[in-house]
Amino acid sequence: MKLTVSKKERGGVITCESGRKYIFLKQDEGQVMVVAAGLMAEDVKFDDDTTDYSKSRIRQLIEEKILPLFEEDFGSENILEHEVDLTTVDMQKDYGKCSCKVRPITFDEAREFNDLLVDESLLDWYWTCTSWSTPKRGWNSVAVVSPSGYILSYFSGLNGGVRPFCILKSNIFESTEG
Repeated sequence: MKLTVSKKERGGVITCESGRKYIFLKQDEGQVMVVAAGLMAEDVKFDDDTTDYSKSRIRQLIEEKILPLFEEDFGSENILEHEVDLTTVDMQKDYGKCSCKVRPITFDEAREFNDLLVDESLLDWYWTCTSWSTPKRGWNSVAVVSPSGYILSYFSGLNGGVRPFCILKSNIFESTEG
């Protein structure tokens, strides 16, 4: 594994041997949060039948096609499995929590890191893993982020991009920093 790191702090860029780039979002307690610098999939439906990320087609896509790319770039042992809270934008807790290694950012992360996510060169907006509300409230949509950083609600059966997020062990950057 060969990584080049522009700076090991908020907004720094990691360039992997594969050529894929990631952005440092936050470093905390031996962990580093990163997001793909660009879209890793385009023109993808979240799902036709659910806004629950844990049961969605987009989760399946990430686990089958995108997680292996992250493992190639960082090593499987360096990507931390973690729980993500799937509370909806309107604070419904119907979907609980989901355990994963790689996933879309949440609505709250999109707000917290918005200044680092803006990239007008992206060709499309991208999914978060946060539902806007629940079908029982009459709303079947998911929060998405536009290239300009604008966060909005979009129906899960429409197409968007995938810009994955993960949490890494921070010690991998000690010996691989370029």
